[in-house]
Amino acid sequence: MDRLSKDQIHFLLLKIHSLTGLVPIGAYLVVHLSVNSLRTVGVLPYQLSIDAINNLPFLIWIETIFIYIPLLFHSFMGFYISKSAKYNLSRYRYPRNGLYTLQRITGAIVFVFLIYHVGTTVVPKWTNDKHLFEAAPFLIDILNNQFGTWTGRILYLIGITSATFHFANGLWGFCISWGLVVGKKAQRNAALAFSLVGLALTVMGLATVFEFSMHPESTVPTILDASHPGEAS
Repeated sequence: MDRLSKDQIHFLLLKIHSLTGLVPIGAYLVVHLSVNSLRTVGVLPYQLSIDAINNLPFLIWIETIFIYIPLLFHSFMGFYISKSAKYNLSRYRYPRNGLYTLQRITGAIVFVFLIYHVGTTVVPKWTNDKHLFEAAPFLIDILNNQFGTWTGRILYLIGITSATFHFANGLWGFCISWGLVVGKKAQRNAALAFSLVGLALTVMGLATVFEFSMHPESTVPTILDASHPGEAS
């Protein structure tokens, strides 16, 4: 079997980079924003959803293998693409060229934001051994504190809008890269559809930030507490 050339390896890495942006990273973004948006419905639906997720067996391994490793690959490959890319905004004033540049910029913003987000939510949860039904109250307290300041709100507004744009614009790039959308009309229709997807996710994320900011609430008794009333704190 012949060894792959450098160009073939580079092409393969670009394809994997594009694919990981859709699955699992993009899929996780949609699920993550959807679960957090339950906070706009009430504390109880949000808390029960967090409880259910943290009740999954081998959760830390699932997150590491299917989220963090693909995310690190996608991020560092994205930085490599940014470093090798040529930005010709002054010479080629086409919308897609500007969007390509924004894709690289928002990728860097999201990377920095995720370091902050994971470092202040996920890491404390695991280092403080907050598993199962302790996780939701712990996370709600952290988020209430973060959204209680304008600095925290602005950080999340920037992080969420950057992530949703990066995902929506990346969907269009994925379809082009994999030959799923051919022809100018089809590409325009795809761009419109993915813009609506990005807008919907942005509204969902910002509504969650607004809810945490305007209505900070304490946690409610979980199913575990309800079944053991004598153990409720």
